[in-house]
Amino acid sequence: MRTLITGGTGFIGAEIARMLVHDDEEVHVAHRSGNLGRLDDISDKLHLHQFDLSDPGGASSLLNEVAPERLFHFGAILTAPGEDDPQALLKANALGFIETIEAARLAGTQQMIFASSIGTYGRDTGGGVISDLTLQRPSSVYGVTKVFGENLGSYYRQKYGLDFRGLRYPSIVGPGVTTWSVAQYTSWIIEKPALGESFEAWVPEDARIAILHYKDAARAAIELSSAPMEAIESVNYLVDGVKPTPTAGELADLVRLRIPEADIKFVSPDGAVPTSLLIDDAAARSEWGWLPSFSAEGMVDAVIDELADA
Repeated sequence: MRTLITGGTGFIGAEIARMLVHDDEEVHVAHRSGNLGRLDDISDKLHLHQFDLSDPGGASSLLNEVAPERLFHFGAILTAPGEDDPQALLKANALGFIETIEAARLAGTQQMIFASSIGTYGRDTGGGVISDLTLQRPSSVYGVTKVFGENLGSYYRQKYGLDFRGLRYPSIVGPGVTTWSVAQYTSWIIEKPALGESFEAWVPEDARIAILHYKDAARAAIELSSAPMEAIESVNYLVDGVKPTPTAGELADLVRLRIPEADIKFVSPDGAVPTSLLIDDAAARSEWGWLPSFSAEGMVDAVIDELADA
């Protein structure tokens, strides 16, 4: 199968590419930054394309050239830079999405897997458990564009028969992310001590935010893509990771078990983040059999070991 991945140099996109190459698929990776570090070990097996979602006509040219049977659309501007420049984010995440999905339709693409986010629900969730039926009230322009993408994708599914499917990811854990976000402590609380650096978490110790290791996130995308058409009812799915979801303090304790000298402090201002943001991903589990593979301990070990091997 000929597959195109936008955002293919990011955490999840690069791992999807690695998994598909392992299965001997024809994989095309579209990237903006030119930083191919995460793809170094497989770059000779990929078809690489320079691509910027913000460039008018860029998606049309790319999709026309590649004519993929399947598209993983993981390219986007993230929350923090988007709040600094909302117009740039709207240009890439909304206008770029419109051009991408229409270009995919015209190119004969059969399936589109879309990376959405729990950011579609916003911060006013009541501190409880969110499900696929929870009202989406995004509190960031990033979240707004993800709700837009989910709904336009669902429209294309109904109107044109494009097999659109979306994943609402929680906080993704793994090494190497440099962009700040409210939930980014879930990676840095492991990574910074592993690199011999101190870390001040901006959340209270009892903060509990759903987390998913990036390799599980990539596997979820491939498994959703592979699910039979008749199984897909919800179309856009929450996917959870580590169960039970650890608190920030529990994550810190797991890191200290591996790194006794870890210097981790909690300095959160009152009301900085919800103390709880948990996921009910029953639809993904029942409709296409989603099951994460990492425990909290296994996730911490995996991040530390990957940094040690880098």
